[in-house]
Amino acid sequence: MSPSDYNLKCKALAFDSLAQHSLPAVALLDHNLNYIFVNQAFADFNGFNANLHFGKNVSQFAGSPLISLIPFCKEKTELSNTDQENNQFRVFSSEKRPWLCRLLALSITDDKTAVAAIAVPEQSDEALQKIDQQNFQTLRQVLDNLFAFVGILTPEGVLIDANRSPLEAAGIELSDVILQKFWDCYWWTHSAAERDRIKTAIVKGIDGHTSRFDITAQMKNKIMILDFMLAPMFDAAGKLCYLIASAIDISDRTQSEAQLRESELRFRRVFDSAADGLISVDQFGCITMINPRSLEMFGYAAEELIGQPIEILVPSELTSGHRRHREKYLEHPSTRRMSERTELYAKRKDGSLFPVDIGLTHLNISGDARVLATVTDITAQKLAQQKLQLIVDEKSHLLSERTALLNEVHHRVKNNLQIISSLLNLQARSASPEVKEALTESQLRVRTMALTHQLLYEKRDFSSITLGAYLQQLCQLVRQSLSQQCLIEFDFSAVDKNLILQLEQAIPCGLFVNEVLTNAIKHAFPGRTTGLIRLELSQTLNNKISLNIIDNGIGLPTNVELNQQTSLGFQLIPTFVAQLRGELTLQRNPGTGFFVQFPAMMEAS
Repeated sequence: MSPSDYNLKCKALAFDSLAQHSLPAVALLDHNLNYIFVNQAFADFNGFNANLHFGKNVSQFAGSPLISLIPFCKEKTELSNTDQENNQFRVFSSEKRPWLCRLLALSITDDKTAVAAIAVPEQSDEALQKIDQQNFQTLRQVLDNLFAFVGILTPEGVLIDANRSPLEAAGIELSDVILQKFWDCYWWTHSAAERDRIKTAIVKGIDGHTSRFDITAQMKNKIMILDFMLAPMFDAAGKLCYLIASAIDISDRTQSEAQLRESELRFRRVFDSAADGLISVDQFGCITMINPRSLEMFGYAAEELIGQPIEILVPSELTSGHRRHREKYLEHPSTRRMSERTELYAKRKDGSLFPVDIGLTHLNISGDARVLATVTDITAQKLAQQKLQLIVDEKSHLLSERTALLNEVHHRVKNNLQIISSLLNLQARSASPEVKEALTESQLRVRTMALTHQLLYEKRDFSSITLGAYLQQLCQLVRQSLSQQCLIEFDFSAVDKNLILQLEQAIPCGLFVNEVLTNAIKHAFPGRTTGLIRLELSQTLNNKISLNIIDNGIGLPTNVELNQQTSLGFQLIPTFVAQLRGELTLQRNPGTGFFVQFPAMMEAS
C-alpha cells in the first residue's frame, strides 16, 4: 500500500469513528448532491432514518432543512472553506429548532467537487429557544389545518413553503412544487392565461401592492374556482421579505350563485312570457311584481302599478269589500280560485270593466307573506259561451222536432205494416192451401218488420234496440202465427239481455231469425207433440255478435242446401246473413243448428 493510499484510509477511518460518537451532525454529498454518508446526529437533524439517505438526492427528502440550501450547494466551486460567514446558514431541524449549518467544498478531482454539511444547534437562550420551537410548531399546525390555501414565496416569486390543504387538494407533495416559480407550479398548468395573471400579481406584490381576484386552479380531479389573494410581507426595516399567497375554494358558492342567477332568469322569463296575467301582492296588499300580459290587459305601465294597492284594479263599488276579503284570506291562506260561484270583473285604466277568472297562490318568501294572482281575461270565453248557448238552444229545439217526427214515422210505419199484414190475412182466407201457406209466411215477415218499429217507438230510442227482448217477442209471434199440433218451447237462458243492436242490423237479423224459426217449427218435429228450440246470444272478445239457433228435431238432410231449394225461406237466409256481413255455419245432426257471427255496427261501418 502506498503512503498516499495509507493516509487516505486512516483519514477515512478516523472520520467514520468521530462522526458516529458525538456532534456535530455531519453529512457528505457527492458532486450530484447525492448522500454518501450521514451520521445519526444528522439523521435526527434531518428527520429521516439514516439508512434511507444513502444514494438519494437531497431534493427527495421533502421538508429537509438542506432543501433551502440546494442553490448554494450547486455553486460548490464558489464555496470558500476559509470564508465561514458566507458558508454558514441558519436552518431549522426536523424538530423546528434553529441550527447553524456550514457547507464545505471537497475537491475530489479537477472537475468533481463534493460537499460536506456540518450542522450544530444554534447556541441561544434555552427558554427562548423552546418558546420559538413551540410557536413554530403551533403556527405550522395552524397553517396545516387551515381550510384556506397558504403559500410563502420569495420576493422573486419562488415557492418555498405551502400548507397541507393545497397539496392534498391537488394530490401532490411539497417536493413537487417547492423552489419552483409560483406561476409554473402544478395548480396553474391548465391555463396560460391563469399563469399570466399570477405573474402580474407577483409584479404588483414586488411593488408593494396586494392583488385579489377569482382564479381557476388545477386540482386532482377537477378544476377549482378560488378566491385568490397575494400580499407583500415586509420586515421590521420595511424591506420586502416574502410574498404571501392565500386562497379559499369558492367552487360551490360560485356554482350556487350561478344556479341562483339562472333560476331567477328562468323564473323571470316564465313570469314575463306567461299567457295569463300574473300579479304579485305583498302582505299589505301592494303590487310588487306584474308581468307584461297584465299590463296589456289593464292598460297601465309597470311604474304606474308597482307599489300601488291591488284595489286599483278592482271595480270601485267592490273596493272596500275586496280589502276585507284579502285580509281574511291572509289569515288562512291557500291555493284556490278567488270565486267559484260569482262572476268576477276587473277594472282597466280607462275605468271599463271586463270579466276575469282569478287564481290565488300563497307564497312565503323569507317570512313575508305574498300572494300570486293569476288573472285570465275571459271576455272571449263569455262571448263564445253565449253563442254556444244560442246554438244549443236552437239545436235542442230542432232535435225535439226531429224526435217527434221520427216517433211519428215509426208509429205510422208500424201501422202501415200491420195494415199490410191484415190484408194478407184477409187474402189468405179464401186462398188455396198452397197459396194460404205462402201468404201466411209473407204475413209473418211483415209482422217481423213491424215488431222492430214497434220496439223503437216504445223505447223512444230510434237508433238501436235491445236484441234479447226483441228475439223473445219475435219467438212468441212466430209460435202464435204458425198453428201446429206440436207444442214448441224456447230456451233463452244463454241470451245476453243487455246486448244492443243498431237499427240497420235489427231488421235483417229479425228476418233471419224468423226464417230459421219458421223452418224449424214446420219441418223439425214431424210426428212429435213437443219440441225445443234454444237461442244463444253473446258478444265475443273480438267485438263480434254470436247468434245461435239450435233445435232438437230430426236434423237437416244432407241433400238440403241453402240457395239451392225451392223454399223461399232457404233462399232468403243467406241474403240476410250477407246484409249482416256475417258468416253462417250449419249443423245437420243431432238437430239442426244455425250459427252466425257478424260484426257490431261500429266495426261493420
